[in-house]
Amino acid sequence: MYQQMTLFAEHPDMPIDTDFRSNMERHRYRFRETDIGDITFQTGQRESVHRWYRLTPSFSPGVVRFFLSYFDIDRNSVVLDPFSGRGTTIIECQKLGIPGIGCEINPLLHKTGVSSLIWKLCDIGLFDNYAEELRDSLDKYGKKDIHDVLKKIGAELPNIHDVFRWWKPDVLKDLLIARELSKKSEYKKIYNYLWLCLNQTCLDCANIHRNHPTISFDDNHNRNIDVFSCVNDFLSTVKTDLKSITKEERLFNGLGKIKLHDSKDMGLLNAEEKISCVITSPPYPNRFSYIHQTRPQLYFMEMLKERKDATEIDLESIGGTWGRATSVLTKGDRLIDIPDELADILSYIPRLREKSLLMCNYATKYFLNLHQHIRSLKKICGKNFRGAYVVGNSRLSDVEIYTETILSKIFGLNGFDVDEIIVFRKRGGRKKLYESAVCVRRS
Repeated sequence: MYQQMTLFAEHPDMPIDTDFRSNMERHRYRFRETDIGDITFQTGQRESVHRWYRLTPSFSPGVVRFFLSYFDIDRNSVVLDPFSGRGTTIIECQKLGIPGIGCEINPLLHKTGVSSLIWKLCDIGLFDNYAEELRDSLDKYGKKDIHDVLKKIGAELPNIHDVFRWWKPDVLKDLLIARELSKKSEYKKIYNYLWLCLNQTCLDCANIHRNHPTISFDDNHNRNIDVFSCVNDFLSTVKTDLKSITKEERLFNGLGKIKLHDSKDMGLLNAEEKISCVITSPPYPNRFSYIHQTRPQLYFMEMLKERKDATEIDLESIGGTWGRATSVLTKGDRLIDIPDELADILSYIPRLREKSLLMCNYATKYFLNLHQHIRSLKKICGKNFRGAYVVGNSRLSDVEIYTETILSKIFGLNGFDVDEIIVFRKRGGRKKLYESAVCVRRS
């Protein structure tokens, strides 16, 4: 598992913090700093198809291209992203004609990824027909009360707490009209694109601040929210991207697949072929919940009906930190059970337990879940398997959590070799917080 540690100073403008560097050296993993440009979601917002959904914690298509080259992946390989999120890895693989499989536990992100992989030729004129009918419908119901309109169009308010804090009544009325109109049979051939449009638009038109990576309420804003303009702009982008897809890329339509799946048990994936490579970014141990942050869309897009449903998904998610996912961590007022083989690896426990039992249990559950995932990954790996897990370290109750070295040790425990740890960037200008890729191979 351990290799002679060497530092490649490829990114001299990003000096590694002394403590972070010392942790790497202490565990004697080979590591290096490198710069491949902006690896955040922002670069994806300038690339076709990737820009059909904005998930701020996701990595860039450039990261995928970097590792496809790094691992020398070709069209005879099968790439897996067990934490698919927005679908960046699988979209980029499909663009390049490389078979890819994604897994995602969040039903909204799962459908977003699946819909983004559909690049069929369609009647572009249907987009214009939809926009024209939407404009007419919004004019027709413009001065009517939202509750009267809901009765007319056969829709219900999203079952989310304090719904009119999320959306102003007139804005929500227009959004629901747009959603119901998209379901008409004449728009069946473009429904996936309309779904993506409304998935993005319902958040763009919400009373929120789009912070990075979280969202928060913007209760007193004076923005003029124009639902029609948001819809029309998004559809223009989709039309442009569909026209730009090459004939060769169209041949790859359907090559990528994303499954609704809990990645804690990869043995249940039923992959038709052994996996050649993983390029992924699991959640970080930073108390960010992908379920909590997608609640408005989960309910507006009718992915969930009952309010408790989102909490139940978060409970099962790696890094889940909301509702029951938090309450179970304090149940019994004791440290959660850990296997003996992980006791020495989770070296933060004594200090963090003393400062915050909740945070200690949260971090420990996170690494236990990743241990489950990695242990089950062996069942679907080919013999020449390589993988890159992009992760971030964190600080909980002023205790450093060195995710990259802990994850490396868990890989070693499960029969994988760690080739090196690549440090990409310092996050958000914050001292000591970095994004790194743990690069592994099957022993």
